[in-house]
Amino acid sequence: MRRIVTVLFLPLLCVLAACSGGGAAPGPSASTSSTSSTSTPAAPTSTPCTLSSRLVPSCGVIWGVSTQPATMAGVGKVEDLVGRTFDMVYRYHDIKQPIPDDVEKAAVAAGRILHLSIAARIYSSDNTVVTYKDIAAGKYDATLRAQGKGIAGLKVPVFVTFEQEANQHRKLDVRGDAAQFIAAWKHVRAVYIGAGATNAVWTWVMTGAPENLARAGALWPGNSEVDWISWNVYNASGCNSGQVKAANYKSVEAALSPFYNWVHTKGPSLGIDPNKPMMISESGSVLYANDPALTADWYSQIPGVLKQYPQIKAFTLWASETSPACNYQFQDVPSIAAAVAKSVTTGPFTERIAPLKASD
Repeated sequence: MRRIVTVLFLPLLCVLAACSGGGAAPGPSASTSSTSSTSTPAAPTSTPCTLSSRLVPSCGVIWGVSTQPATMAGVGKVEDLVGRTFDMVYRYHDIKQPIPDDVEKAAVAAGRILHLSIAARIYSSDNTVVTYKDIAAGKYDATLRAQGKGIAGLKVPVFVTFEQEANQHRKLDVRGDAAQFIAAWKHVRAVYIGAGATNAVWTWVMTGAPENLARAGALWPGNSEVDWISWNVYNASGCNSGQVKAANYKSVEAALSPFYNWVHTKGPSLGIDPNKPMMISESGSVLYANDPALTADWYSQIPGVLKQYPQIKAFTLWASETSPACNYQFQDVPSIAAAVAKSVTTGPFTERIAPLKASD
């Protein structure tokens, strides 16, 4: 998806063994119905969940949202509609933009976690594509070093992704091959660490579409280079063609499970540790103009699905629009917003995350 984003997370540090993310991978314990949940929302826990230094929650699921405009006011508008505070702010930068900007400073001051995605582009130069080869060769080290210093200065753990959805064929076609992507990932990470950004939590984000899985396997930077495994989950229903077709509907589980299953079945042979904590970094259903109940039902499924996939520790909504047909702004339709509101007050989201506090 093409986007300028905001998403939200809240945390503290945790030293409990449950925060480590290790042990056998907890797979789905049962298939999940695609129908709306009818359970009564549980009351939030009185003791907030905490987070490890790598932002793994001791309980519950980190809950995020991305909005247009990509501001804290935009986030606040959605929060007012759904009746609770989100936990995480997801924002996008190019290879040269300063980090943090004013919105990100405000988010951290409010106790949110940031998820920052660094694109191989220069937005100010008409969205110019940057090659992985040039990044790995050090051509952008000065601005990367400044970004790393900015992240270090936040004094809180920050999710960082280099080139989200790199397994889209159009990205590899113009930016470089898989080996060059891996070299660029490792270089960006090394520059950030050299600039003091040891608080960066490295999050590998792929598109979860089945047709892109083979490319994802060639893009794994290595277990020592990645803290979280993430992918994006959408019910697009053919919107990229300019028309939304209900016949192409995919439930939450149908959209989520192919990548999850691939990591566990194919990942080990590719050197991927399938037990790493997992995140859905973007998600949403397009709006069906003639059947808003179908869109509402999609959002109602989320808590039930996540109960079946407890390895997924963070889940973010994309409450934005990429084109008139690809519209994921659930907040614009009251019945759909009400379905989201019910989901965010239903387990596992009733386990609230403690606000993040900067270290001295």
